[in-house]
Amino acid sequence: MSAAVTLFRALLIASVATGVVGGFIDRIFPSLVPESVVKAFEALPAPPMPALVLVMALFLITFGGMITAIIGLYSFQPWSRKLAVLMTLLGLLFYPLLGAYTMSGWAAFFTEISTTLWGAVLAMSFVSSLSVRFETGPTR
Repeated sequence: MSAAVTLFRALLIASVATGVVGGFIDRIFPSLVPESVVKAFEALPAPPMPALVLVMALFLITFGGMITAIIGLYSFQPWSRKLAVLMTLLGLLFYPLLGAYTMSGWAAFFTEISTTLWGAVLAMSFVSSLSVRFETGPTR
């Protein structure tokens, strides 16, 4: 396995791992978000029900699509790059639909690292020497 493939897969795995940590660290360590911030956030009105239903449907589609794209990227499937970009763009819709949210500095730290690594993975898949592997499909 070439160094480029190893780096690509390491960045992909690191992006997923840091994203998972960023997504769950505040639930595991709730004291990371100050109590006053939690209370202020809870006092905000909930998003309207149609937005929540749309977010639930969007989550199911995006989550399934991202898992599929990650597996496809790892194995250099030709369709995986387009799916990864599409799911990334679809995931951006969460921000306006959910409105305000809160996270600790540590959650933001891990989420930002994940996002940056994901960008590097997408860039490598399109513009590096690895892009040829995606055009020809997986090789043994």
